[in-house]
Amino acid sequence: MFNPTEPAQSRRQHEHTVERARLLEWGRPAPLRLLASTLWEWALILSAAGLAIQAQTIFASVLAVVFIATRQHALLILMHEFSHRQFSRTRPELNDTLGDFLTALPFTITLFGFRRDHAAHHRHTATDHDPNWVSCKGQDRFRFPKSAIGMLVLMLKHCVGLFSLHEFRTALVTSKMASQCPPATQYRQWIFALLLAAVLTGFHLWLAALVYWLIPMFTVLMALLYWRDVAEHFAMPQPGHGASRTVIASWWERLLIAPHGVGFHAEHHLYPAIPGFRLPQVHAALMKDDVYARKAQVTHGYCTGLIREIAAAGTTHSSMKD
Repeated sequence: MFNPTEPAQSRRQHEHTVERARLLEWGRPAPLRLLASTLWEWALILSAAGLAIQAQTIFASVLAVVFIATRQHALLILMHEFSHRQFSRTRPELNDTLGDFLTALPFTITLFGFRRDHAAHHRHTATDHDPNWVSCKGQDRFRFPKSAIGMLVLMLKHCVGLFSLHEFRTALVTSKMASQCPPATQYRQWIFALLLAAVLTGFHLWLAALVYWLIPMFTVLMALLYWRDVAEHFAMPQPGHGASRTVIASWWERLLIAPHGVGFHAEHHLYPAIPGFRLPQVHAALMKDDVYARKAQVTHGYCTGLIREIAAAGTTHSSMKD
């Protein structure tokens, strides 16, 4: 439940701040909620694609592509929940089978591969042993400060796919999120591929899959993932707990940019066993402690406070990935 990279003294402080009994209660998996959330995101994706196909207009298709990308982002956040075995810790095969078929394999990666990479990120956050950190090292888009206009230009570049091949190469080749997996995962990969090919061929959906799955994944989704990467670990006025930032999102940001509690990233690094939807409660409990609150990096708004911090970032923290 505790972040192994957090110093022991700091972990003890957090244990005193939040009673252990409450942490154990909050850390219980919520399998039905996770499954329902995942199926709901798929329902939204299929509905948006279906409505756009019925409308047969460019405007409806563009709107659907943007909206579907936000739901793809939500599915990846739920994949992260499956990677922490939030569906079941006593039945890992069931957890990983559902997680693979519903959240990971549709993006060409596997839960096993993601978990292997993500575990290193948790153990070595913001160091040269953190694969996420290393993958961004030296890239200009992760050097700060940047103006609001500069960030807008970068977001548009992500939206037109300029960084997509790099991101997929990092995931599939560098991080090996789809390879070097155990036999059970490989079986799921083959079964998923065969079922997908059969469905797309049988129902003549190859073009629809291209327009309403691959295009959102290679364009708008890339911008959302970049924005979240920046929000979680970059351009912080102070390092914060676990070198991570918490972003308090507005209602529309929670819907489109940071669903399922993903904005509470510092809390997740401290207590990775707690499901994302309970992290707001953890944040509220931690912020009652003055010592914790003074060090916490809490930003209000992805499109307001985060933009201001990115523009004002000093060289000490903005260059941490160089």
